[in-house]
Amino acid sequence: MSKESYLYDLDDRLPVPHGILYGLQWAVVTFPFAIISATICGTALNLSPTGNIRFLQLTLFTTGLFSFLQTLVGHRYPLVEGPSIAVILTFILLVPFGLPAVQGGMIIGGLLLVVLVLTKQLEKVIKLFTPNVVGVIVMLIAFGLLPSIIRFITAAGSVNPRGEALSTLISLGLIIFIATLSYWLKGFWKTISTLIGMTVGTLVFFFLGRLNGHDLLTASWISFSARWIESIPGFYWPAAIAMACSYLAVIVNSLGSLQGIAAITDKERLPQATQKGILINGVSGIVCGILGVAGTVSFSWSPGLILVNRVASRFLVTYCGIIVLLATFLPKLAALLALVPAAVVGAVLCVAMGGQVGVAISIIAAQKISPRDYFVVGIPVFIGTLVGFLPSGLFETLPRFSKVFLGNSLIMGIVTVLLLEHVLMRETKDG
Repeated sequence: MSKESYLYDLDDRLPVPHGILYGLQWAVVTFPFAIISATICGTALNLSPTGNIRFLQLTLFTTGLFSFLQTLVGHRYPLVEGPSIAVILTFILLVPFGLPAVQGGMIIGGLLLVVLVLTKQLEKVIKLFTPNVVGVIVMLIAFGLLPSIIRFITAAGSVNPRGEALSTLISLGLIIFIATLSYWLKGFWKTISTLIGMTVGTLVFFFLGRLNGHDLLTASWISFSARWIESIPGFYWPAAIAMACSYLAVIVNSLGSLQGIAAITDKERLPQATQKGILINGVSGIVCGILGVAGTVSFSWSPGLILVNRVASRFLVTYCGIIVLLATFLPKLAALLALVPAAVVGAVLCVAMGGQVGVAISIIAAQKISPRDYFVVGIPVFIGTLVGFLPSGLFETLPRFSKVFLGNSLIMGIVTVLLLEHVLMRETKDG
């Protein structure tokens, strides 16, 4: 696409009123992802309502901060940063070992990315990510969330372990509703179809009397006294290895996002942008590890918004980052966002992850598929998904650290696909 087709090109500075307007639009699209990740992690940590608001505020802070930094000193593309689903999956599984173990593991994962970039080893690692490997990782990120999604849409918990039929039916209806909106709506409305679905779903629960607005009413308007660090990070080597594997998936996610945005803006800066962008992802992992929230990654939906709005300036994401940062210090806004019921979050996740599975299939199918690929792709996906549904006490008799790996669908899938693709079923040059 030519530069002339954009209202504002990649490095064009926006007039302040336009910057605020475009930034608000992107912030509206970004908020649901922050809510979803904060809800998933907060549920795993069994946080109090006050703790959930604090966690959401810190999630907004890191999302806004690293979106801002990436546009100015990182990859310098119009890509929004947000919590990585790959990191969230491992975050959830490490919670039983304590938040300090999660924090320490994330810091190690972030350091891994920083070291790979600074020692110029990143290109060697990237070569391992063939279409089969990338497709499997993208698919497993979606399938790895299935246990959490099931708990969300069924409202199953300690109080009601069997779940609730009404919540499930509402959630299933929302899945169809949001997907249909996304298909039929056009222009700006299409970009906020997820937000519309979340609003409608939340209103349904409100009219059913299943929404507690106490935290919203009691939250202050402005707060600068948030407790930034919940606990001191600790080192637990299984957690470190688990997060290191998750950050390999972060590299895959970032590469896909950067290549997608470069294709419609400027491909010439891509090599340098890749190095700087992943370096900032590593720094984000370290900072998020200290704060105790999920590390960020560059989101891949940005090109769609750019093509719809015809605004490709990276500075619109700078404005978006500033707006999201401001929300960190507005507890009233954070409490409002945190009102979204878990069943609604589950519905949104179903729609988003359904689309992600489609992306994974397109990545794998872009190459010429051979009978070998059926096993290289199918077996890791099957094993990884299966791991997520194994009985919780299955590995109790094994050493405690083994559960970090054997119970992690993403890690099991990554190890299996790398083993099959590059060792056991490695293709020879002549066939």
